[in-house]
Amino acid sequence: MECLRWAGKGINIKYEIRGNRNGYKAGALKEGMKHPYVNQCDYVAIFDADFQPEPDFLRHSVPFLVHNPQLALIQARWKFVNADECMLTRMQEMSLDYHFTVEQEVGSSTYAFFGFNGTAGVWRIAALNEAGGWKDRTTVEDMDLAVRASLKGWKFLYLGDLKVTI
Repeated sequence: MECLRWAGKGINIKYEIRGNRNGYKAGALKEGMKHPYVNQCDYVAIFDADFQPEPDFLRHSVPFLVHNPQLALIQARWKFVNADECMLTRMQEMSLDYHFTVEQEVGSSTYAFFGFNGTAGVWRIAALNEAGGWKDRTTVEDMDLAVRASLKGWKFLYLGDLKVTI
């Protein structure tokens, strides 16, 4: 198991499994934030299981949060690994390119609201907590949290050059 390998090198890493599926993804995120070791952390990175961040992802994302206490979220761009091999995937990538380039990049550059995409992002835990944490009463937990954090005055930053392969 990958986590055991890293833990053997002295890295503080945890692999957790829930005993139920209550609340689905939002329920899992909510449950994960209850572990005592989370109190020692300032940030949480979120990736869906099929996302493949580069090893230096945190080195390219976390400094923005460290140097700007108004930022709640760093959102990375998605890059499809097989967009040149499958027409359906290529069309999906083209559609999401519009979403990232227009909605996310424009929103970020003007400090206007843009939603969290649910993955490939890093949240400031204080912002997450101030906004009320993950709510499992909705199927759009990512947008729900982003709206609540934005209403509390938190800002988001989209990094178009930071890509996570899916």
